[in-house]
Amino acid sequence: MCSKIYLRKYNYFTLLFIMQIAFSNISFCQQQSYKPFNIDFNREAALFGAGAVAAVTAYAILENLKPMSVEDINLLSPSNINEFDRNAIGPYTEDHLGDALLYTSYLVPLSVVFFDATRKDIWEVALMYSEVLLIQSSINGIVKGTVQRVRPFVYDEQSPINVKQTKDARVSFFSGHTSMTAALSFFTARVASEYVSNNTIRILIWSSAALLPAITAVSRVNTHWHFPTDVMTGYVIGALIGYFIPELHTTTTSMSGNLSIYPSVNLNKPSLNFQLQF
Repeated sequence: MCSKIYLRKYNYFTLLFIMQIAFSNISFCQQQSYKPFNIDFNREAALFGAGAVAAVTAYAILENLKPMSVEDINLLSPSNINEFDRNAIGPYTEDHLGDALLYTSYLVPLSVVFFDATRKDIWEVALMYSEVLLIQSSINGIVKGTVQRVRPFVYDEQSPINVKQTKDARVSFFSGHTSMTAALSFFTARVASEYVSNNTIRILIWSSAALLPAITAVSRVNTHWHFPTDVMTGYVIGALIGYFIPELHTTTTSMSGNLSIYPSVNLNKPSLNFQLQF
């Protein structure tokens, strides 16, 4: 289980590498035809810069995290957990379903390559996808390493002592599986909404996006890896990141100044004129 937390830390640098590759192709995204998402150099530089700083910070915090001693573990009491979360306490169990849903969520956004309408915007989508991965992972890592909430299975006497004495046993809040699954699911739904006009299909897309992290959350609680408040917080934060990264890149909210607003010079009928340049 120790490998999981190290994999999470090394993923930050892998994501930074992905960012660099995607960012180097920004020039290919500047097309004259209308695109639902746009790339702005200043905005991307700000997001990448902030994400890089957050990633390094998260890595440093998690690297310095110390496992709990046997004495510390023996002092833990379920009575110190609020009543709402207390029912999640139970013996250590591998969460195969939660892991499978997490890994599946990484692949869900790649579905855009199978459609002509989205394939032409592959660099924009890849760039936003990378930003979601970086920002979500970094925020989650910083919060986990700072809060250091003990996982539910640590409170259970049946759980093996070797799994209790790991770094990963101290990073319960907030759920990384749930937040990442929510981020990627909502990201995919938000992107797909720009290319799908059929309301029924849109409803199906958004329903699936909401359901996938919900199932992940339930699995994380049922296997005693997280408390309910861990997964609820992770769901909300992940969904917000997944939704607002593409929302920030929509053409109608472009920061590049393509939308011009100016007053009419007709004194008898004053008005505002709008000009949208493609």
